[in-house]
Amino acid sequence: MIAYFAYLVLALSLAAPLLVRVDGRYVAVATSLALVALTAAAGTPVGVLVALVALALALDWRVGSFGLALSFAAVAAALAVYVYYAAQPVVYGLIALALATAAVYGLLAMGRGRENVEGAVKYLVFSGVGKVLIVVGYFTAAAGWPWGLYLAVLGFMFELGIAPFHAWVVDAYALGSPGGAASLAAFSKVTALFVLLAIFKSLKAPGEVGLVALVVALVSMLVANVAGLTAKTLGRVMAYSSIAHMSYALAAVSLVWWLGEPEKRPSLFGAPVSAADLAILVVVLEGLASGLAKAGVFGYLRAAFSDLLPPRRSVLNVLNVFSLLGLPPLLGFWPKLILALLILSYPNVQLAVFLVVWVVVNSALATPYYLRAVRWLVEAPGPVGDNVTSSYTAFAAVALGVVLPLVAYLLL
Repeated sequence: MIAYFAYLVLALSLAAPLLVRVDGRYVAVATSLALVALTAAAGTPVGVLVALVALALALDWRVGSFGLALSFAAVAAALAVYVYYAAQPVVYGLIALALATAAVYGLLAMGRGRENVEGAVKYLVFSGVGKVLIVVGYFTAAAGWPWGLYLAVLGFMFELGIAPFHAWVVDAYALGSPGGAASLAAFSKVTALFVLLAIFKSLKAPGEVGLVALVVALVSMLVANVAGLTAKTLGRVMAYSSIAHMSYALAAVSLVWWLGEPEKRPSLFGAPVSAADLAILVVVLEGLASGLAKAGVFGYLRAAFSDLLPPRRSVLNVLNVFSLLGLPPLLGFWPKLILALLILSYPNVQLAVFLVVWVVVNSALATPYYLRAVRWLVEAPGPVGDNVTSSYTAFAAVALGVVLPLVAYLLL
């Protein structure tokens, strides 16, 4: 199946000269449909959802020659998802990470304004540093050097925008083109999270690595949610939201790296599962909930950049913002609940109470800035501007949130 992804990348590279004559959105639509078929054949529903985000963005945005970048970004995310679920070598995930960076850089800068280029360059520089650390750290850790995994975790802190390496996220979301910001949330972050999971599954980490990463993740979610209270524009609210969600995901993986499997297996909807599987579920659902909702919010904007109040009203994106807040039964509610169940599966009661209270307090801290975003969306002066992307993502947030318990019960 990896070969089919390679053929798709080769076909897109060969088709690049055609973009002089053909609108790139048609290339992006064709690529998205090919990815839907490819990921469905591979049995990766998450990949299908990612491909449909690309299709919605292609239908809504006049991306011109940047349709090629949108195509490459979607292929990279679908490849990373496939590498994880099919247990393929991590090196393919690292290739996907590099492909996503180049593509999202172009999409962030596609407005060609000074602000767009500034946001894109900051993304490229900090994400590039992160990738170098991830690659060096992974290969040295795989070779047996114990400090390699510290380097890889440091790289993911850059890549995911975990505090204190989060400043670029605010500028990229606020100053990059809205279409690029949607791609950053839906493709680049998802790619990085699935590469993190592939490394998590393939390497056994010393407990100290998990403890350090967990402390960083806890501090990062607090920094993000406190800073979010001061955000005055939609782009900045989404940026701090992204930092907080990536921190929740890193916390789940770090906890299992630190404490390992508890003696008594935790249960989910009445079925026993491993702590590692719960952590993986937190990461997957955080990536999906955050990526889908932000793709909907940024995808409906028709502006040069997102560091502003929304110029048009949006009804459906209210559901996306509530999903980010974690309102039940929307999709964003489940990763926070499963993270709490993961924490409570460990026998140290004092530690469990502290961590659960920390997660709950952070979720409560985030409430004012999400409600502020809802007010901006509802009270914007222009007409309703919902489009294919906001419709698809809002539907996915509701439908996946409602059916998730049933699907988990049937599969476990």
